[in-house]
Amino acid sequence: MNKSSLPCMLVALGALAAPASAADFAADVMREDGWVGWHVPLVDGVRAPCCYGVKRAAPLEAGCDLDQRIGVFGTSDGDLRRDTELAVYARVVHGRIEGVRAVGASCPVRAAKPIRDIDPVGPGRSIDLLTDWATGPRSAKADVDAALSAIAHHADSRATRVLATLAEPGHAQEMREHALFWLGHARGAEGARIIEHHATTDADPDLREKAIFALSQASGVDAYARILAISRSDRSDHVRGQALFWMAQLDDPRAAADISAAVAADASADVREQAVFALSQLDDGKGEDALIAILRGAYPREAKKQALFWLGQSGSPRALQALDEVLAKAGSASR
Repeated sequence: MNKSSLPCMLVALGALAAPASAADFAADVMREDGWVGWHVPLVDGVRAPCCYGVKRAAPLEAGCDLDQRIGVFGTSDGDLRRDTELAVYARVVHGRIEGVRAVGASCPVRAAKPIRDIDPVGPGRSIDLLTDWATGPRSAKADVDAALSAIAHHADSRATRVLATLAEPGHAQEMREHALFWLGHARGAEGARIIEHHATTDADPDLREKAIFALSQASGVDAYARILAISRSDRSDHVRGQALFWMAQLDDPRAAADISAAVAADASADVREQAVFALSQLDDGKGEDALIAILRGAYPREAKKQALFWLGQSGSPRALQALDEVLAKAGSASR
C-alpha cells in the first residue's frame, strides 16, 4: 500500500464509522419500512435483557418475536448472559418509527421479514434518535418504557443525562416514573443519586413513592440506608409506609430491627400497620420471628392484633405454636 493513500483510507473508514449527522442517521433508519437493527456497547453491571416464557414457575428463555411481543421482556436472575453489546431494533412504518426493542446482542430474535442491519452506529446518535422518539407524540404506554429501557442500557454517559432530564418536573408523570425506574435499574450510583434527590424533595408524594421503588432497584450504593432515612423523615404517612415495605423486600439483615422500631415509634397508626405487614414479608423465617417478637414485646395493642393476623396467614408450625401460646395465655388470664 502507498503511504500517501493511508490518510484517505482512514478518512473513508471514519465516514463509515457513523452517519455524518443526526439527520443522516434518522434518514438511514427510516428509509425502508420493516425492522432495522444496530449495535452499541452495553452498559456495565446489568444483565442483558431478553424475552422469557415461564415453565413450572421458572423463567425460560424464549427469545424475542419482534412482531408478536411473545414472552416476558426483561431479565432473569437465572440469566447467565454477559453480553457486551446491546442490539437495538426499530420498526419503521411509512417512514416513521412505530416501535422499539433493545436486547442483549446474543438474545435470539425473529421477525416475519428480514431485519435490516445498519451498523456501525455511534451510541450518541442512537440515544438521540431514541430520545426524540420517546418524547414525541405517541399513544401506547409501552412505547415510552421500551425507549427509555433502550436508552438506559447504552454504555454512554449521555444516557444518564437524558434519563435525569426526563425525570424532572415538567414532564408527564408517566415519563418521570419510567425515567426514575431505568435510572435505578441500569445507571448505577449516579442514577441512584438522581433518584434519591427526587425521593426526598419532590412535591408529589406519588412520585416520591415511585422513586423509592426505583431506589430499591439501584446498585452501587447502600439503597437500604437511603430508604430507611426516608421511612423516618417523609412527611407523608403513605410514603413512609411504602418505604418500610421496600425495605422488607431488599433482604437486608437490618430490616427486621428497623421496621420493628417503626411499629413502636411512628406517630401514624397507618404507618405502624404497614410496618407490621412489611415484617410479614421478610423471608427465611425472619418475618415470623419479628411478628412473634411483636406479640411478646412492648408494642401497641393494634400492632399485636395485626401480628396475630399475619401469623395466622402464615400457617407455619412456628406461627401456629405462637398463636397457641397467645390463646393459652388469654385463657389463663380469663380464669
